[in-house]
Amino acid sequence: MIADIRRFNRFYTSLVGLLDETLTQSAYTLTEARVLFELGNLPGIITADPGGEAGFLARAFHLDIGPVASAMAAELKLPPAYLSRILRKFAAAGLTEIRPDPGDRHQRILSLTARGNAALAGLQAAADRDLGRLTAGLAGDEAAELSHALRKVMRLLGGKVEEMVALPK
Repeated sequence: MIADIRRFNRFYTSLVGLLDETLTQSAYTLTEARVLFELGNLPGIITADPGGEAGFLARAFHLDIGPVASAMAAELKLPPAYLSRILRKFAAAGLTEIRPDPGDRHQRILSLTARGNAALAGLQAAADRDLGRLTAGLAGDEAAELSHALRKVMRLLGGKVEEMVALPK
């Protein structure tokens, strides 16, 4: 089974070009694209309490978002320093912004800017096109079989139910 999983991983990463330095010929690595996706698809606004314990990321990022960034690093299983570098890159590129919460001056809001949302939309469109080309030759029953198999793999390997539903575009 382990050999089969590893063989599939090599096949799939080669098939969709995940070994390339960037995702879908963009300026972003796969990890950066995932962080951008998470920032753009979080429910509501991300807030952090600047009065709380800021931690490593807040000091490194010079912002009061330590608890939020730390939670994101844990969720994505990324080293906090690496996520901090990505967030700094996004802020410098104008993709993210942190502003005071108008409802609570002790809170800060981390979100994508219009430029960040446009970058995310471009990445999602390119990924959709790439996957559309990859699956274009499948008949309806083959597409349904593939979809079922992908959901089954996620379920068997402990994927969360919400990860198995279609993600918003």
